[in-house]
Amino acid sequence: MTNANESRKRWAVVLAGGDGQRMETFIRRWLGQPRPKQYCAFSGDRTMLEHTLDRARAVVPASRIITVINTDHRRFLEEPRPLDIPGRIIEQPRRCDTGPGVYLPLAHVMAQDPEALVAIMPSDHFIRPRDAFSSMVNEAYHMASEQPEHVILLSARPDSAESDYGWISPGNALAGRAATLVERFKEKPAPAEAAELRRRGGLWNTMIMVARVAALWDIARRTQPAMIARFDALRPAMGRKGQAEAVARAYQDMESVNFSRDIVEAAPERMAALPMDGVEWSDWGRPQRIAQTLDRIGKSRSFPAEIADESDRRVAPCFAAAA
Repeated sequence: MTNANESRKRWAVVLAGGDGQRMETFIRRWLGQPRPKQYCAFSGDRTMLEHTLDRARAVVPASRIITVINTDHRRFLEEPRPLDIPGRIIEQPRRCDTGPGVYLPLAHVMAQDPEALVAIMPSDHFIRPRDAFSSMVNEAYHMASEQPEHVILLSARPDSAESDYGWISPGNALAGRAATLVERFKEKPAPAEAAELRRRGGLWNTMIMVARVAALWDIARRTQPAMIARFDALRPAMGRKGQAEAVARAYQDMESVNFSRDIVEAAPERMAALPMDGVEWSDWGRPQRIAQTLDRIGKSRSFPAEIADESDRRVAPCFAAAA
């Protein structure tokens, strides 16, 4: 049960700034033009971003949802129809990888409430059922409230030795919780290593997380001091007149920082993994993965099957090289 004080401190950050290069060929063949996958409706007429925002609305008030996009993504919020985006939209003036993409909206949260509890939700994931997911996010909020130094990573129990995903090796259990400390991370392991990680009880790293905003700030201050210094200077301008100009100054000559590799994986001792039992999760980063999921759950596709099959054959060598 959520207490009133915890409820008042809840925020959600929805990440919608990615360009989805791995899916570009497929989407261009399907729609005739490039469009990041979070702004696509692969079944029905609701986009992945809208589904993510629905999940965010289920656990926090709409006014405390922040969606971060790239400036040149604004048109995707209006075409082919206006999207219903609750809360606040913050635009990145240039691409500097996922680290700044996370800490720009966190700067707004820090400016409003340095004691806030914040959920970070990528907008390009398939998750169901929503109620079970909401229950897991609520549990993560409770844990973050009680474990102020830890970041709670909502992880998925693997049903295959997937080498496209990041993996978590669980460590010691947290007392009284279904979560464990993180022993180590492994990004995109080779197939044989992925099979061994699964055999040893490894988990998929979804990069969905809940933490005190101050904990995330502290981790970045230790792992990426130059980046966080820019956002420290930016915080007083967030939510005020002149915010856009201040953000542009903060991003000027900013170096790229990858949130997963350079911040999360650099501080495993601050991470705890909470398996999302009863929740189905998939990172829809390959056309065939999307098609297989929709076929299995009995949902119609908005795209022709042959486009997915052909596009997946084109990108397969890239995935093999990455592994």
